[in-house]
Amino acid sequence: MIVVLLGDKSDIAQGLRKLLEKDGHAVFGWHRDYPLPTQSWDLVISCLGTVAPVGPWYESDDWNDCFESNLFLPVKLLKKLWKKRSENASVCLMAGSNPQQPMHGYAPYNAAKMALLKVVEQLDYETPTVKFFALGPGYMDTKIHKPTKDRGWYNPRIEKGNPNTIEQVYECLKWCIEQTREVVGGRNICVSDEHYLMPQLVKEEPNLYKLRRIE
Repeated sequence: MIVVLLGDKSDIAQGLRKLLEKDGHAVFGWHRDYPLPTQSWDLVISCLGTVAPVGPWYESDDWNDCFESNLFLPVKLLKKLWKKRSENASVCLMAGSNPQQPMHGYAPYNAAKMALLKVVEQLDYETPTVKFFALGPGYMDTKIHKPTKDRGWYNPRIEKGNPNTIEQVYECLKWCIEQTREVVGGRNICVSDEHYLMPQLVKEEPNLYKLRRIE
């Protein structure tokens, strides 16, 4: 399998690269100072994103960089890579630790990641030949949390500790790749999900792990 890693300087991307290459996959990376790969690809993984700005929403000077990194840039790069996709290609976009739960001080980040989840569903719906899914890694002790720590902002999940491991994220990724589009396509799959139940659960509830209004 040929894999393109967007944002390959991130801690998660670097960890995934080692595990993917260990399993015999060819991995090509991209970051802002490096050109996009020109190879055909079977899987794109976007690890792009930033938490900043952290703090009260009314004190945030600019949300643009947060939305650019978490939402707009992954789509822009995917469009440039699109013609190089192979048959039955897959696209995995990292969903963030837990954007569906409101937390004080993370309005730009959570809003951008929630928009990304809707993009995943929309692109999967419009593109039946490619499997799109989001992967929620849960809390991991990576440098993405530096803006929170630099500001001294209280984050209960960081304080709790016991982060997920890259091995857990990789096992979830492998499981998603192995599943049919009907099972994971357009969904936000989390490391903490009981994956073995999903094939049956999505038959019973087609909207499982998608953004929906509850009435």
